[in-house]
Amino acid sequence: MSTHFSATKFATPDMARTPTPSALSKRSLWNAMLGLIVFAGLTAGAGQALADSYQLVTQDKIKLRVVEWRSGEGDYKSWEALDGEYVVNQSGSVSIPLVGEVPATGLTTESLAAKIAYALQQRAGLANKPFISVEISQYGPIYLLGAVHSPGQYPYNPDLTVMKAISLAGGFEKDGEGRSAQINRDRIQATGTLGDAELDYNTLLMREARLRAEMAGKDNFDTPTALTKTDGAENLHAEELNLMKFRRVELDSKIASAEDLGKLYSNSIDTLQSKIQSQEHQVSLFEKQLATVATLVDKGLTVSSRQFELDQAHSDAESKLLDLEFQLVQSRQSLAENKRDAATVVNSMNSQIQDELSTTLREIAKSDLQMRVSQALLNQTNQESQQQSSALDNDANSPPKIMIARQNDKGETERFEATPDTPIKPRDLIEVNVEGSF
Repeated sequence: MSTHFSATKFATPDMARTPTPSALSKRSLWNAMLGLIVFAGLTAGAGQALADSYQLVTQDKIKLRVVEWRSGEGDYKSWEALDGEYVVNQSGSVSIPLVGEVPATGLTTESLAAKIAYALQQRAGLANKPFISVEISQYGPIYLLGAVHSPGQYPYNPDLTVMKAISLAGGFEKDGEGRSAQINRDRIQATGTLGDAELDYNTLLMREARLRAEMAGKDNFDTPTALTKTDGAENLHAEELNLMKFRRVELDSKIASAEDLGKLYSNSIDTLQSKIQSQEHQVSLFEKQLATVATLVDKGLTVSSRQFELDQAHSDAESKLLDLEFQLVQSRQSLAENKRDAATVVNSMNSQIQDELSTTLREIAKSDLQMRVSQALLNQTNQESQQQSSALDNDANSPPKIMIARQNDKGETERFEATPDTPIKPRDLIEVNVEGSF
């Protein structure tokens, strides 16, 4: 963004009340003022008249410099703490340290410098008014919209006219090319959206057919009648059929694993039952031997140690029997759990298929709606394109209509029609309308 300057303005002190400086002080005065004079001379010239008459508006940026004559020292002193750039805020003032809010809108740089000098003298209790330099470092922007190549915000120049402002925005959108381009973009977008919706719809219909076949326990399914003549239907069917076969293999594998584990549990149960029968027979033999030995011990025909050994063996046999019976219970429980797991595999798959089918049906409804909306938008853009072509043929030579929205001194926005040579002011909003562009 380029920066524009107005002529430098000064608020000078009351020299009648200033003591006559010494020769050294005079040289200091000339040295201090020389830079300001040279700077003022550089910014003066062709833009002097414009700067003299230009009145500040909000968003203007000014550059402030303050120099004070100190009679006690016989020299000029710069107030660097106040030097810098300030923006005219939305309330129309500039906020300056020590000085505070100073109204700026509607003032020239010279008038604003005088106001700041007076306020600073009063606030700081100075004997004389300080020298104040106020320059415009950046004007408030202008705004262009409508039938221009690049609508937006642009910097202001003091000699800016409507035609120059439009040239900053790249010129007119000739023959409504902006609207035509927008219609073409809308058509392309609508066509793409319609194509995506149709592809989604066809994919979902094929998926629905596959899911319904899976729920029925089938290993294959037919292409839906609505898709038999659709391009790409064979590929969609092949994809869904491959998925169907994969899921069937996965399900069969889980069921086979459960069945194998069930057979293992069943064999274990059979083995345990045989062991238990054998162990029960062993316990029965020990019980008979114990009864015989007990009789012999009572008659004194055998020692009691033999009875003790048989009793110990009988206890061990009964303990082993209990262990086998416990293992049998565990095996039967495992077999029951295995049967439940096998049923869960099938039920989980059926539940998953049902959930997927419900989701697919909802997505089909959404895709159908999207297709109808996209088709309606495509029809609308085609109709607008025909109307645009007719408008361009009828109004190709119509002159542009230019309106300016500008704030007056009361802060109210006024709108008026402008010509290409109408001068522009900062913060103007320029609306350009070429027939057929809107």
